[in-house]
Amino acid sequence: MAEVVERNIEESLDELSYIRKAKLFTEDEIRDIVRRRRQHEYSLQKRVKRITDYESYISTEIGILRLISIKRQKLEDFRFQDKIEKSIVARLVRLHRQICYRFQSRVDVWMRFIWFSRALGRHMSVVRLWDRLLQVHGRTDPRLWAAAAAFHLDQGARAQARSALGQLSVERRALAQAKRKVVRLRKVPSCSAESAALRLETKHLQSLRESLGRATRITWDRTLLRGLREARRLLTQGLAFNENSAFLLLELLKCEASAADFFRERVLLRRQQATAEHVVVPSSKRDRSVIRSEQTDRDDATAFLSEVTEDIDFIVEGGAVKLVAEQFLTFPNMDSETLSSALQVARSISNLVGKDLITKISSRLDELKKSEEAEQNRVKQQQEEQMTPSKRAATMASLLQLRERTDKLRTLLGRNNGVDEALEFWTSWYPLSNDTALRTLDPLTTEAFALLRARVEFVYVSHLNRPPLRTAESDVSVAVRTYNEYRTKHDRLVTSTRDLLDALATSNWGKKLADFWRLFMEFERKWGDCTRLPALEWRAQKTLEFSALAVFRTALVSKNSGDFF
Repeated sequence: MAEVVERNIEESLDELSYIRKAKLFTEDEIRDIVRRRRQHEYSLQKRVKRITDYESYISTEIGILRLISIKRQKLEDFRFQDKIEKSIVARLVRLHRQICYRFQSRVDVWMRFIWFSRALGRHMSVVRLWDRLLQVHGRTDPRLWAAAAAFHLDQGARAQARSALGQLSVERRALAQAKRKVVRLRKVPSCSAESAALRLETKHLQSLRESLGRATRITWDRTLLRGLREARRLLTQGLAFNENSAFLLLELLKCEASAADFFRERVLLRRQQATAEHVVVPSSKRDRSVIRSEQTDRDDATAFLSEVTEDIDFIVEGGAVKLVAEQFLTFPNMDSETLSSALQVARSISNLVGKDLITKISSRLDELKKSEEAEQNRVKQQQEEQMTPSKRAATMASLLQLRERTDKLRTLLGRNNGVDEALEFWTSWYPLSNDTALRTLDPLTTEAFALLRARVEFVYVSHLNRPPLRTAESDVSVAVRTYNEYRTKHDRLVTSTRDLLDALATSNWGKKLADFWRLFMEFERKWGDCTRLPALEWRAQKTLEFSALAVFRTALVSKNSGDFF
C-alpha cells in the first residue's frame, strides 16, 4: 500500500517543482497539497473502496486546478502550462477511469466522466465512453441510447467538423494574406500597373473565398450525414434491446424527421449539382471562370453523393418517417404522454406524414386517455374502499406527527446551538440514514416534504453560524482553532445530509417528487460538492416518473422557480 502511494506522489514531484518555479503557491501551500494528496491516495488503497473517497480526491484536484487558473490571471504568468495543468488533468482522467471501473453500476460516475471529457475537448474519449456505457447499461436505461444519439447529432458532429476544418489552415492563411495584399493595394494606386495588380488580387481573393466556403460546406454536409447515420443506428439498436420503450420510438421519429429535412435541404441540392448539364459556350474569361466554378461544384457533389448509401427520394418524400409513425398505432406499451408528443411531431411535419396517419394517431391518443382515466378512477375507488376508518385516522395522526416534528425542529434551529439539539432529536426519530420509517413516507404530502426541508435546513443554519477566522478582540490562534472545530462539525453534517438524500433518492422520494431533486441539487450547489450537479440531474431524469419528470424539466429551464433557501 505504502509503495503505491509513494510512487503516485513521486509522479507529481515534477509538477510541484514547476509550480515552485512559477511561484504559484508558497512552500506551505505546496506542503499542504502533498499532504492532502497523500491522504487521498491512502484512502484509495483501502480494502473496501468507497465512491466518496474518489469524489473527494477529484474535488481536491479540481479545486487545485481552479486555484492555479486564478493565480495565473492574477500574476499574469502562464509559463509551464504543459507541465502543470497537463499533469493535473492526467491525474483527474486516471481517477475518473478508476471510479468507472470499480463502480460500473453507477450511471452518475459515467456521466461525470463524459462531462469532464467534453469539457477537455476529448471527443474520441467521449465516443468510447458512450460505447462502454451502453454496453453496461444499455438494457436497463433506454434514455442512454437517446442521449448518445443526441451527442452524435450535436457535439459529436461539431467536434468532427472542427477537426476536419482545422486541416484547412493553409487555405485560411492564404486567404488572410490575400486580404492584406488587397487592402494595401487599395490605398490610392499610383499607377496602372498597381491597378492591374489590384484587379488580379481581388479576383484571387474572391476565388480563395469561394474555395474555402465550398470546402466548409461539404465538410459540414459530410459530418452531419455521419451524425444522422450514427444516431439512427444507436436508436434502432436501443429499440432492439428495449423493445417496449416508447420513448426510443419517439426519439427515432424525431431523428427521421431531421434526416428528411437534411436530405431535402442539402442532399437534393448536391444531386442537382451533380446531374446539371452545361449549355453555355465559353465566350469570355468570366464565362470560363463560371464554368470552372460549376465544374468544381459538380465534382464535389459527385464525391459527396458517392458516400450517400440511402434512398434519397424515399427519405425526402417521408417514407422513413411514415414507417416510424405507423408503429405508434400498434406499439404495445404506449402511454398517452409519449403519444401526445409523437402527435405534435407528426403535425409539425404533416407534409411528410400525411393527414390520414395523423388522424389515426389522434384517435388512438383519445382512446389511451380514456383508458388511462378509467384505470385511475378504478384504482382510486379501490383505495377508497380499502381505506377503513381506522386507517384514515392513522394517516391523519401520522401527518399530525410530521407537522409537530417539523415545528419542533424549526423552533430549535432558532436558538443558539440549535443545530446540535435539532440533530439529536432527528437521530432519536430516525437513527439511520436509510431508516424505513422515513423512506416509506408519502413524499407527495406537504408535511413529509416540509420535514425533509427542515432537515436540510440544518446545514443552512450551520453555514450562517460559522465563526470568523479573525476578530479584533480574540487571539488569531484561538479563532483558527474555533473555526477548524466548526469546519469539522459542519463537514460531518454535510456528509450525513448527503447520505440521507442519497438513501431517499432510491425510494418513492426520488421517483415521485421533482422538488426532492431540486432540493438535493440546491444543497450540493450551495454547501456540498458542485461537481455532482450533472450527475444529480442525470439521476433525476433516470429515476423520476413521467409526470414528475416533466415538472422537473420545466423547473430547470424556468426562471421563476426560486430556491428553497
